[in-house]
Amino acid sequence: MKVLAVIPARWASTRFPGKPLKEIAGKAMIHWVWDQTIKANSVTDVVIATDDERIVDYCEANDLDVVMTSDSHPTGSDRLAEVAVKIEADVYVNVQGDEPLIEPETIDAVTKCLLDAMDHGVELSTGYIEKATDAQLDDPSVVHLVPGMDGCVITFSRLPVPYPMAETMQRTVHVGLYAFTRKALQLFAELERGPVERAESIEVMRYLEHGYRVACVPVAPGSIGVDTPEDLAKVEAILEAKQ
Repeated sequence: MKVLAVIPARWASTRFPGKPLKEIAGKAMIHWVWDQTIKANSVTDVVIATDDERIVDYCEANDLDVVMTSDSHPTGSDRLAEVAVKIEADVYVNVQGDEPLIEPETIDAVTKCLLDAMDHGVELSTGYIEKATDAQLDDPSVVHLVPGMDGCVITFSRLPVPYPMAETMQRTVHVGLYAFTRKALQLFAELERGPVERAESIEVMRYLEHGYRVACVPVAPGSIGVDTPEDLAKVEAILEAKQ
């Protein structure tokens, strides 16, 4: 079975333009993501998917496989769907291009979750951290995932869900890492973006809004998404401490 990890790398960013090539401890951020992704045991091949020639030039100069894609995709997973047209695989894993601290074990866990879920007719999986920190509880940049007792997602939201009306329930943190079967990825790109996806800006809500299930698995905390220069400084401090 061929498992292709795709790292979407978009140049445009409202808060941090050009962040894929921002240097962290002597290397571009996208390069750190690549180096972590190729360590995943479940992954057969890795490719960076971008919409900008500057990122293509960097990848080619550093022997990182790269494919040019349209600049009109609304989400990273839509970009993956274009890659799927160009490169055939059985499973496509969307590894966020702004997570230089992503652990290979996290990629493996989400991929295994999909392979297990396929036996039950579920063709998309994601991960979550079981306990949100106090700082994450009321931060709208943090997405919470509500897992069901069947191992699938009930919902995602930036709101404080589930609300402790009658009983307190531990809130989680969604990890924006997705594994799709080829069929599921093609379907995802064909589905209309629903009102909840558009309102909350959570791409995987599209799948739920159209009645499809998403499997989920708990993963270890530790990765930091780089959305601002301040986030980049935090990541750089962590990486430099490890060197």
